[in-house]
Amino acid sequence: MKKQAILSIIVSAAVLLAGSAGSYAIHRSYSTNTGEGALLANIAGGTELASTQVTVGSAADDSKTNDSPDASGGNTDSGNATDDGTSNDSAGQGGEDDGLTLKQIISAVGEKVVMIETADGSIGSGFLYNDRGDILTNAHVVAGYKDVTITTSDSDQMPGTVIGIGEETDVAVVRVPDLEGVEPLELKLSAEAEVGDEVLALGSPLGLQNTVTTGIVSGVDRTFDIAPYYYEGLYQISAPIAPGNSGGPLVDRRTGQVLGINSAVTDEGGIGFSIPVISIADSAKSWSDSPMEVLPTPDYGYDEYGLPTDEYGDEYSDDYYGDDYGYDDVPAEATELEYASEDVLYEFYDAVALQDYQTAYDLLGAEWQAKQSYDNFAGGYKDTLNVYLDYCIGVENGDGTVSVYVTIAADERAEDGSTTTELYDLVYQVGYEAGDASDVLKIISGKSE
Repeated sequence: MKKQAILSIIVSAAVLLAGSAGSYAIHRSYSTNTGEGALLANIAGGTELASTQVTVGSAADDSKTNDSPDASGGNTDSGNATDDGTSNDSAGQGGEDDGLTLKQIISAVGEKVVMIETADGSIGSGFLYNDRGDILTNAHVVAGYKDVTITTSDSDQMPGTVIGIGEETDVAVVRVPDLEGVEPLELKLSAEAEVGDEVLALGSPLGLQNTVTTGIVSGVDRTFDIAPYYYEGLYQISAPIAPGNSGGPLVDRRTGQVLGINSAVTDEGGIGFSIPVISIADSAKSWSDSPMEVLPTPDYGYDEYGLPTDEYGDEYSDDYYGDDYGYDDVPAEATELEYASEDVLYEFYDAVALQDYQTAYDLLGAEWQAKQSYDNFAGGYKDTLNVYLDYCIGVENGDGTVSVYVTIAADERAEDGSTTTELYDLVYQVGYEAGDASDVLKIISGKSE
């Protein structure tokens, strides 16, 4: 299993491009797309820019608050904010009145989200934004390349050509002839997002295609530089993103409309940033109408040795390679401990899905078990009907433990007897317990992201 390398350029906000360097093969893959309605199944006419079509709707029960079944059997509130912005509706195209569930929204939107790969194996994301087969993505995902490979949600590969790219704005358009005529996602151009709006981030973080994370808009109007790009008016988001998410859509959880393009994440704290589509729609449309004949190459500030320089002209030396402050383009092999720790979480959620709570409880460390009896643990899942592990990746901490990041989809029974599907992002610490001679990995602790 290969780890996604990270392009880390330090600025005042210590922000990284949520980028695409390197390639990544997952240990196990669980797709959030159910396979219903392949990308090419919805051939339909549309407007030049998908700003007047409603492709998907929002869940009728999205205002409810549900509890998250984490490894402790405890509950994590997941309330939903409302969105005061609406777009022009097109009859029969979906919308809030259709009562689509969160799962249906994810499936419908995910069909139009693609993975983009360049010739050097770098990976990013993008999404269909008009009916000409044009994909919106970040400039840093495709910079330096004219031809790229597009992989759809149902694993079809097809060629794409970069027809427009920003020199200072981190936005690009890729034309995919095989997708011409496919109904695109709807861009929300009527109003900007506000703090508290619930969002979904879709893409291929670390090469894990069809990944969805949830969160809220936690800030607006953020501005910073990551040479050669200038970012202004960004949405700050709590939905976790990672290298490979770049270019993927930030989606309104209620309507499925695209709010922004996920572009960057802080080096510490994991705060993500998304470019509002309302600010770049005109540029994208101009490239779609008049493709660039010659693509500009962004100036990253390389010195005569090919090393990137920072915004002040200071050179990065070989000492910076491989740490959090440099330019790391080399995939590394995962450790056996990371593999084994991921397997612990797969075993845990397999047991929960089978309602074998004793096996799941036995995977918790002694300290965690001391804080919660088996009966209380099992009781925490009384309203959980099923659990699906959508995303699982372990990162060794260097102290003998591994942080395992997971996303789960849980079918839960509400108080009125209805069933809802909720997504939860969690991180667990897995390791060997002190004084335990059995050499069995345990889930030491866990929390919601």
